[in-house]
Amino acid sequence: MLTEKMKVLIADDEYLICELIKKMICWEELGLEFTGFAHNGQELLQKIQEHRPAIVITDISMPVMDGIELIRQTRYLNIPCRFIIVSGYKQFEYAHNALKYAVDDYILKPISETELNQALKKILEELRQHPVSGSEDLCAVHTEHPGKSFFLKRIIWEIQDSSITLDHVTEEYGIDFKPGLFRILCIKLDFDNQGADNPDHMGSLNKKLISMFHEDLADLCYQTLSCVEDNTICFGVNYPVMADIRFQACLTEFYQKAYNLLDMFAGLKITIGAGAAYSEVSSFSRSYKDATDALYYRILAGCGQILFWEKTAPVPHLSREEKEAYLHQFRKAVESVHFADFMATLNQLFFKPKHLFPLFDVISMMQDICQMLIHMDISLEQGDLSLDYLSTQIHYAIDNALSLEALKAAVAEPVSYIFENIHKAVQAQNARPVRTVLRYIEEHYADSIRLEDAALLVSLSPAYLSNIFKKETGENFVDYLNSYRIEHAKTKLKDSNLSVNEISYSVGFQDARYFSKLFKKYVGITPKDYRKIYS
Repeated sequence: MLTEKMKVLIADDEYLICELIKKMICWEELGLEFTGFAHNGQELLQKIQEHRPAIVITDISMPVMDGIELIRQTRYLNIPCRFIIVSGYKQFEYAHNALKYAVDDYILKPISETELNQALKKILEELRQHPVSGSEDLCAVHTEHPGKSFFLKRIIWEIQDSSITLDHVTEEYGIDFKPGLFRILCIKLDFDNQGADNPDHMGSLNKKLISMFHEDLADLCYQTLSCVEDNTICFGVNYPVMADIRFQACLTEFYQKAYNLLDMFAGLKITIGAGAAYSEVSSFSRSYKDATDALYYRILAGCGQILFWEKTAPVPHLSREEKEAYLHQFRKAVESVHFADFMATLNQLFFKPKHLFPLFDVISMMQDICQMLIHMDISLEQGDLSLDYLSTQIHYAIDNALSLEALKAAVAEPVSYIFENIHKAVQAQNARPVRTVLRYIEEHYADSIRLEDAALLVSLSPAYLSNIFKKETGENFVDYLNSYRIEHAKTKLKDSNLSVNEISYSVGFQDARYFSKLFKKYVGITPKDYRKIYS
């Protein structure tokens, strides 16, 4: 347990801002020690190395060395200090880079005294409970009892038992739920420029939002639980029935604070999917389904808002027969690896106008298509593709789609990639026996060669060999063989004194008259005339 005062460094290129921050901090109450000011990044780095502070409060944009480079250098030097970033406006590049270096908190100017001291208090509690070394992942500190997070993940993914009781949850997980309402909320951060940031870098921002949520709504709720699933923050809340209207108002206030925080991240939008509130703890899984569907609904309604499931407009559904017909067409296209047919069905499905678009049926079918692709394991392995990777990419693209166009691309692009690789694998597989036959022709063109002999050589049926031979060479087997022999005959007519009959036999033709006729067909003149011109 740490009891000594912890050192704090303050940095801003404006001296008055430094003084203002210093005056705002409750030094004695929090048990903090002021270490000094710095007014540029280089000076701050030197003071960090000299004083080894526990916490650094710094503007994100500093002279000489900006705040992000400073944090990077500090991490490189393995100095385990915590950072609170201060920003005055949207600074896309700085703010997004801050995500990569496990920044502990983000505060917008004008700085709130309450927010600043809350951020410091939170960091101090974590440091005193979980002292970290320089090499430890600074985002890995838990702010919630792990049993709550474990229960939340189980109740939304595994536990579908409608008979589960409050007493059972208390006994099994140590969570004291009370009779009232149970609701799941899902928070999704989206970038206008999709792919602009790596989800692995969002840990510190997710941590900040989780902390804000608990601070803003914990007093209203009997219990607040949180976990992060696929870069979506999930909250499970239990609160009194009479507090439902107040809860929704507090949620709106939290959303506005989160929106203001994210204002420094240009292009980053926050959407909250709120599942319906139910009176049984066993209904958490049902509320989770509501919440995730509400998040999907942002494809139609737009991101950057709270979407209460019970308040969303009804979404049309396909009839059972329509859905089965679409799935049948998709399955045929997948089994035959025919991308044009696949896209024709997909285009037909997405041709519906937005107000008639069966969003949830389409997402369900896209997940079914993903399973169809996974079951093509033999063909996919021939294409040297990772099934887990492809499945993850499709689900990730669906979850992050912000428009119908993006939703369509979520399945169209991976399917195109998969089919292309399967065709390449088949081509490579077909090319091997064809190459063997071509080598055989090169070595034995003067002998009697039949399609049946070549097929026997590569252990294929004559019909199949004929088919793949034409696909690979552009010619059927007999035409290729005749053309190859004629080319050798042309060389001998120019470079040797052999008679036409002798040349005919030497290139595999036993009938000289047939050879002359075929030569004229391929070359346009007789062998004798060719020799007169070129010898």
